[in-house]
Amino acid sequence: MKKIALIIGSMIAGGIISAAGFTWFDQAEPHAEKTPTAERKILFWYDPMYPNTRFDKPGKSPFMDMDLVPKYADEESSASGVRIDPTQTQNLGVKTATVTRGPLTFAQSFPANVSYNEYQYAIVQARAAGFIDKVYPLTVGDKVQKGTPLLDLTIPDWVEAQSEYLLLRETGGTATQTEGILERLRLAGMPEADIHRLIATQKIQTRFTLKAPIDGVITAFDLRAGMNIAKDNVVAKIQGMDPVWVTAAIPESIAWLVKDASQFTLTVPARPDKTLTIRKWTLLPGVDAATRTLQLRLEVDNADEALKPGMNAWLQLNTSSEPMLLIPSQALIDTGNEQRVITVDADGRFVPKRVAVFQASQGVTALRSGLAEGEKVVSSGLFLIDSEANISGALERMRSESATHAH
Repeated sequence: MKKIALIIGSMIAGGIISAAGFTWFDQAEPHAEKTPTAERKILFWYDPMYPNTRFDKPGKSPFMDMDLVPKYADEESSASGVRIDPTQTQNLGVKTATVTRGPLTFAQSFPANVSYNEYQYAIVQARAAGFIDKVYPLTVGDKVQKGTPLLDLTIPDWVEAQSEYLLLRETGGTATQTEGILERLRLAGMPEADIHRLIATQKIQTRFTLKAPIDGVITAFDLRAGMNIAKDNVVAKIQGMDPVWVTAAIPESIAWLVKDASQFTLTVPARPDKTLTIRKWTLLPGVDAATRTLQLRLEVDNADEALKPGMNAWLQLNTSSEPMLLIPSQALIDTGNEQRVITVDADGRFVPKRVAVFQASQGVTALRSGLAEGEKVVSSGLFLIDSEANISGALERMRSESATHAH
């Protein structure tokens, strides 16, 4: 009985406490209603990625997997820009950068190719008609040095002129007559060394040896002993190997930065251990219409002939421009017709401005005009600012003003 009485007593006490609490809450609630908090007026809801589409209530965007964002009536906008809720800008990671003045640095690699130096090129021809007595054991691809014999010829016209010369010497011909015959031999193409041998030995030279005029590699040689040869027939083609050319295609937009050989670093994957010395360089005048590039030609030492025509190479260009206005490339908005940035004025408004881009490199863009040193531009979260500016009409006003100035 005592336990039952205790339970009933507890229930009665709990009911009294509950009733008292309900009475106190019911009396306190009207006081809360008397001090309502001021709420910001929402004009509409929108998706920042599609700012021109408006919604009359919150929810998920039908375009993107994200919540709609409210547009408040107290978000100030003016002809010069737009003000955005600081909470929004902070949550979406909007960052700014300062416009600076300095050189734009370029460090870019270009594929290149090793080729023959066309200045080091010789063609050996027959100076007169004759026939081949001997062909020396050479073929295309063989290396030769200056003076290496290529083939022996018999040239009847030269033999006949030599006979006339010796006859005049024996019959007391005048110096003018003998010199005239020697000059005729020179004009006919007889080598000066063979003419001197004729004078010294007073014997007819019947066999003449054609020799390599330069050091290099034979690129054409297709004659056999016993063949007839006509005047001006090509006997051999020889291509020099030192120096060689290395060519690379350089975009026309940065060609103006190429000033001297110290800007270049040249490497060849096949010979990573080799230090390459650039003698001189030439930027060819023609521009490839399809690729908008110019050919940069380097003359490179190759005394050991380690560089072979056709080898791949890499050309590193390291240079910098004169000081100019610089902004982060990610701050640039390219609409297709123009480039613009979003600046932040002294009052915290986001103001779109049109800029003229000069060049970009390594995430930095140089400007011709449109900004001043020290201004702040939005470098992150541009899609939000751009959307807000479109909604507020700031960009449309900028375009209208531009059209008015154009007229």
